[in-house]
Amino acid sequence: MSADPTRTPTAQWFLFIARLEGISVLLLFFVAMPLKRLAGMPEPVAWVGWSHGVLVFLYLLALGSVSRVDAWSWGRTLLAFVASLFPFGTFWFERRLRKGA
Repeated sequence: MSADPTRTPTAQWFLFIARLEGISVLLLFFVAMPLKRLAGMPEPVAWVGWSHGVLVFLYLLALGSVSRVDAWSWGRTLLAFVASLFPFGTFWFERRLRKGA
């Protein structure tokens, strides 16, 4: 039986950042962008977009760290990267990781 890949401190930090990044992309796509397009309010896109950019950068740093420290395979690391490119992807990846993938 293999160890739970979500229990290490590095993995917990990565998952925390992944959740924040996932929330930021959902806020960007489903709140800020509609406000800009439908209500003519560009300010939310500027703030949420900037925050999302910072969180993507932190996500990639955390992914590199957890991949190295916890000795993740190239496949798992690549899957985590690809999942970050899609809305709900980081949540899907966390669920898959918790199931032992």
